[in-house]
Amino acid sequence: MTRKWFLPLFWLVVIVLPARGQEKMYPVRGTQNVPVILTADRSAVVVEKAFQHKLTLGYPTDDRAAFADTRAPIIGLWLRVQNVSQRPMKVDAAKFSSTDDQGRTYSALMPEEASKRIVAEAPEGSIGTKTLRGISLGRAGNVQTEEQLKDDIQRYSFQSGEIAAGATKEGLIYFERPPQKKFTFRVVLGDLWSQPLVFSTEKQK
Repeated sequence: MTRKWFLPLFWLVVIVLPARGQEKMYPVRGTQNVPVILTADRSAVVVEKAFQHKLTLGYPTDDRAAFADTRAPIIGLWLRVQNVSQRPMKVDAAKFSSTDDQGRTYSALMPEEASKRIVAEAPEGSIGTKTLRGISLGRAGNVQTEEQLKDDIQRYSFQSGEIAAGATKEGLIYFERPPQKKFTFRVVLGDLWSQPLVFSTEKQK
């Protein structure tokens, strides 16, 4: 897929994430022995295992996105994995998890489950509203059906599998949203990074 097409399609996926369920998440700078840094715009955290891989995880920038009106209590974060080693590496998103500040643990939602919840919680008639009308993957001028929308969410979600040496894989990962309005959220990326990467609904100073 060329870069020319990737960004518009990425934002197509972002706009279907929930407005009411989805909170803007702000990365929290690492503490103690967690060597994380923030990106220049402070929207994501960056960590690296020397000579193995580099990870960037953050909330999708909202200056070019308009969220659809769906109530699914889901958190969506954009994950980028860069294999900087000389060997292929495998990533299993099913090993990702998160914990809120009340100690509740949440497994990652796989793309299939996330798409079901997003569509199921969308208000009646929201599929094909002005947000999506006329925007589709090679279906210009057509309103997306529910199945097409599910396919698009699946396509631009992070997919488990092998990453070739020197290659990059990226996409959306999903977690259940904690029930409280304001919260801190710790994400563990399985074998990729065992220490928690912390996000909060409170903007960091």
